[in-house]
Amino acid sequence: MAGLFADPAWDILLDLYASSLEGRDVTVSDACIAASVPPTTALRYVKKLTKDGLICRIDAENDGRKVYLKLGVDAHQAIASWVSETLGLIAI
Repeated sequence: MAGLFADPAWDILLDLYASSLEGRDVTVSDACIAASVPPTTALRYVKKLTKDGLICRIDAENDGRKVYLKLGVDAHQAIASWVSETLGLIAI
């Protein structure tokens, strides 16, 4: 997984993490926008993150054209731990 946490992948993962905390669904298109790269590049990252088991694709029930993305359990826990540790290092 070396190099996986380049900006687009990290942006997608963080957006999915924040969205899960807010209870907000994220479509593939939303994730592409969050990555701030051309759609084809973002889609490659989505494919890689899915293949690596860090995110899951979920088909929308009422719309066959929509696919939602969600963090995998292990990825969610890893990001939550990272956020907690990072915030613990910040003196307020």
